[in-house]
Amino acid sequence: MTAVRGSTVDITTEDGTADAYLTRPADGGPRPAVLFYMDVFGLRPRLRTMADRLAEAGYTVLVPNVFYRHGRSPVVELPEFIGPGARPEVFGRLEPIMREVTPELAVRDAGA
Repeated sequence: MTAVRGSTVDITTEDGTADAYLTRPADGGPRPAVLFYMDVFGLRPRLRTMADRLAEAGYTVLVPNVFYRHGRSPVVELPEFIGPGARPEVFGRLEPIMREVTPELAVRDAGA
């Protein structure tokens, strides 16, 4: 297994500063890049673990908080496990934020 090095980074965008998780093999050599978009639940420990697994396979991985216009991650507090019983309440809080991320904003942010 390849050792990885992950950290929180800030990305300057037209609309502010997006926090993100950046992880890569610890050897520091050049690696192919992966832009890993979060799901509706946002940037959280589970996505960091998934990104680290990709880094272990030899990639540099960036997981941006696409909801950064509403604050740093976590934008809303999440339960440890988002089971069927918790989903309606969580989606109720996230849906308005999610709807604000238009395709145009996502493309513009990806350029940053």
